[in-house]
Amino acid sequence: MNTRRLITVAAMMAAGLFALPALATPVVIQNSSIKAGVSDFGTLGSDSNTSPGILFDPTGTSSYGINDFLTPGTPWEGFYITAAGGYSQFSNNTTTGGYHGGTTFGTTSPTSITGSSASWTSTSLDGSLKVTNTYTLTTVGGQSIIAISTTLTNLSSSLLSNLEFLRTTDPDPDVNAFGSFFTVNSVLSDNQACGTGPSSGQTICIFSDSAVTHKAGVNGTTGADAPWSRDPSTYLSGTNDGNGDYAIGMGFALGSLASGASDTIDYSYRFGATKEIASGGTVPEPTSIALLGAAILGLGFSRRFARK
Repeated sequence: MNTRRLITVAAMMAAGLFALPALATPVVIQNSSIKAGVSDFGTLGSDSNTSPGILFDPTGTSSYGINDFLTPGTPWEGFYITAAGGYSQFSNNTTTGGYHGGTTFGTTSPTSITGSSASWTSTSLDGSLKVTNTYTLTTVGGQSIIAISTTLTNLSSSLLSNLEFLRTTDPDPDVNAFGSFFTVNSVLSDNQACGTGPSSGQTICIFSDSAVTHKAGVNGTTGADAPWSRDPSTYLSGTNDGNGDYAIGMGFALGSLASGASDTIDYSYRFGATKEIASGGTVPEPTSIALLGAAILGLGFSRRFARK
């Protein structure tokens, strides 16, 4: 791992930074293909394992089914920020402390913009950094998309150098219907990495064509950072750990951020009934998508499993 180690959960707990206030009701955004929570932690999901996490309907008829990409169980979706000198800030909707969850931003209620968009703004507990995440649901060329815009503002009196940002999630589209956490994962380019449920076929990709230097990856870290890395440099180094119960993510190298300055990153999660659809490849005819969605939904209700 990079020498700019992230602050450990144990250290944060010792410093009292996990003494969080009671959680408010998360905002739910939805359209005909996606229903997702936006949490008090500024992440996707509805505060830990409350439903909805991210529900997806490949037929586009608001029949989301049970294949939640984040819940039930212990969800993993969040963002991590590092800079030179051991600086780190983070937020993840895993509130139990397991899987390195928690936040250095406290909890702040998200704001609904429209029925399909919401925003969240919070300042780190040490007062050094403000983050705004804006989530907007859209559909482009058959892809169902959660477009995300993240703005970082340096509130400290010092330059933040070697600033890096990571957005990451552990997708579990097959858990509810098929009892499996395994995903078939692929890094298609620096711009995109995907995780596919081998039984459902449902796929989530993280994508960006930002001018900011970035790399997509797949990570299955073991050891002190298990189960998945929280360091942007892991992804920026080109990690691709293959198939398994792994995370997909995108690392961004922002360089330096002066005191009072802001920088914005644009990226998205993209969904499809297959990897080809989610990644922007071949799109089946609408009738085929509807039939596939109906089949998946039927299997889901006949083979529902509890998360281990």
